[in-house]
Amino acid sequence: MVQMDFLKKRAEEFLKTADYHLKEGFYHLTAFDLEQALQLYLKYFLFLKLKDYPKTHSLKELMKNLGKAYHKELEIKKIIEKNIHLIANLEEAYISSRYLPAEFTLKQVKEMKKFVEDFIKFLKTL
Repeated sequence: MVQMDFLKKRAEEFLKTADYHLKEGFYHLTAFDLEQALQLYLKYFLFLKLKDYPKTHSLKELMKNLGKAYHKELEIKKIIEKNIHLIANLEEAYISSRYLPAEFTLKQVKEMKKFVEDFIKFLKTL
């Protein structure tokens, strides 16, 4: 079996990097780090359950797949609906980090950070 613990390790490294970038005022990098942390955690937990994960970067798609895999579809749907603006900002951070000059405010990245940390706590309860 392929070892996928590196996904969790990288996710945790991105969380630490997000703290550094936040402290330095690099909000676009903070948002990117948070997106990467959540994306890798989602893929890690999907792999734990399914021994694979979808080859997508869409947080919404990964979250929906996680809901199906863990029989938490309704709970995940509610989380997505309640936090769709934060998820959209995180997804934008992934795309804009490479192709667009998007910027984020301190308030936005703090909200994203809280969402990502809370969702990771939820993942750890599965």
